[in-house]
Amino acid sequence: MIKGYFKKSLILVILGFVLHLFFINYFHVGMLWVFDRATGANESVNTVLLRTDTANSDTRGLKRPSSDIMYSICTYDVKYKPLIITSSIPDSYWSISFYSDNTDNFVTLNDHDIENNYLKIYLAGVNSEPKKVSNGTVVVSPTDTGYALVRMFVGNGEDLQNLKDIQETLNCIEYNDS
Repeated sequence: MIKGYFKKSLILVILGFVLHLFFINYFHVGMLWVFDRATGANESVNTVLLRTDTANSDTRGLKRPSSDIMYSICTYDVKYKPLIITSSIPDSYWSISFYSDNTDNFVTLNDHDIENNYLKIYLAGVNSEPKKVSNGTVVVSPTDTGYALVRMFVGNGEDLQNLKDIQETLNCIEYNDS
């Protein structure tokens, strides 16, 4: 009788351990899959897929958005070709954060890190580094897929139209060697 309980307990512990390892390794993949389906990311990889006005209680593209920040998201796949991300930078707070496919933030740049109020980033994957980079910053992603999140501070909203115009300058395009 004790051997039966021991055997069942051992099977339960091993099953729990395997399920735990599965959860740790694949939960983030499931979350990104849900995010991709909710935002339509499969149709718009390597393009800007979300540009928000100031967030309110109905904003559903982001979790826990701030009401004084405008957001843009660019999903990327840099397995074969790097991506060039360009944008004008406003005089107020601005940042771009890069997240790998397991949602780890690996680089964040803000308006203090960028000269001349213009951003040009070459985003490369593990095996897709560009051969010729004339101007700009090279950022290497630890994974081939992920997303970049851009934030702009709105403040009191008196310069909102200018910020919207700046937000429209954000581009994510594939790098061409030629």
